[in-house]
Amino acid sequence: METNNEFTIAVIGAGSATGSFVGAMSGRDHSIVVFEPGLVGGECPFVACMPSKSMLHDRTTGRSWSEAVARRDEIVSDLDDTSHADQLRDDGATIVRERATIVGAGEVEAGGINYTVDHIVIATGSTPMFPDIEGLDRSHERVWSSRGVLTSTERPESIVVLGGGPIGIELAFMYAGFGTRATIVDRMARLAADLHPRIGATIGEVLRDAGVTVISGVEADRIEHSDDDVTVHLDDGRTVRAERLLVSAGRSSDVHDIGLDAVGVDADELDIDDTGRLLGLGQGVNVWVAGDAAGRGQYTHIANQHGLVVADQIGGGAKRVYGDVVTPACIFITPPVMVVGPSWADLSDDDDVVWAEVEVDTPRHHADEHRPGFLTVAARRSTGCIVAAHGVGAGMDELSHAFVIAIDGAVPVRRLAQTVQPFPTLGGVLSQVFDELHDAIERWCAGQVSRP
Repeated sequence: METNNEFTIAVIGAGSATGSFVGAMSGRDHSIVVFEPGLVGGECPFVACMPSKSMLHDRTTGRSWSEAVARRDEIVSDLDDTSHADQLRDDGATIVRERATIVGAGEVEAGGINYTVDHIVIATGSTPMFPDIEGLDRSHERVWSSRGVLTSTERPESIVVLGGGPIGIELAFMYAGFGTRATIVDRMARLAADLHPRIGATIGEVLRDAGVTVISGVEADRIEHSDDDVTVHLDDGRTVRAERLLVSAGRSSDVHDIGLDAVGVDADELDIDDTGRLLGLGQGVNVWVAGDAAGRGQYTHIANQHGLVVADQIGGGAKRVYGDVVTPACIFITPPVMVVGPSWADLSDDDDVVWAEVEVDTPRHHADEHRPGFLTVAARRSTGCIVAAHGVGAGMDELSHAFVIAIDGAVPVRRLAQTVQPFPTLGGVLSQVFDELHDAIERWCAGQVSRP
């Protein structure tokens, strides 16, 4: 084989984490080769985040299905990744459009060429999970993953969604807005089961008002496919039939078949520390894992942060780690859902945590004819600082920024309660919840209340 020793860093995969990493490494004394047989830029700009947000927006504007599809395809540049590839090159990377495999310590093979490097960064993303259900044929033309949904021009008359997570909720809501009869089947007793019950209940109300049928607390026992439809047999004896089946049962790290065994690592048991470094390797073997592949949250913004952390570790500084910032997430239905920090379930047994709950029904909501929402915020009484915020309501996706800054900046609740929000904005709810939380901390510290 021909050998090329001109690169110090090999990156396997060219998604969001890679773009962030290469951008942060630009101008530093490192040479980077990026291997990607598919779309440079990853799934988010082409078959995930951007097309779904475009379609979710268009369902509220009165655009027809064909108009929405045309605008979606324009936004994703008809799956042309030229601008993303050009950006990587402008930042100094060489792109090899081949599948890469690790063949040894500091060695990667692609297209019949061996590349010897000092560091290997695995940023291969994730892949949809298909549960082990009798009769489920993932290759059947009537079975979709989210990628199939967001690249198709077809609007089925009916669709059943297996899985009531954020992706399943968004896509069912989207289709219902264009007139498709959508049904969500979820094994949990309620939607968003790890969040405050009011949030899950509100999500359910929003979906039902949009025309989505939600079947909770059941599992699919068996799937039947035909030329015309798909029938889902549930474990409670009911059946759901639709033209299309969307499997939205989560995603798993796409780290198999890239040669990890060549460096003595089991792809099913990755041990990754907070710097992104893969542990359990021999001395002098430098392998890093970033983005979805790291299994620490499957969001574009997390992948971007991972890229910055690994760049900081390899390029000098070594001050950033994966867990040093709070994690926000949103579900982009109307109204949107916001989750910043640990879930309600994660904090429910923590004696140091106090919660404040407020209705989201500001003057701006009345003026703009928004439906009321709900917001709950948690703080530690030992520090007097916010640790989590969860809400559903108009503008919650944008209000998430305020909580990210409050948490990462460790701003005391007593100071937040003194801030002024412009009137009349949706941010008016912040003053209310900060006051409620400050009072709750004071009462708790005074021994006037017990832990909820």
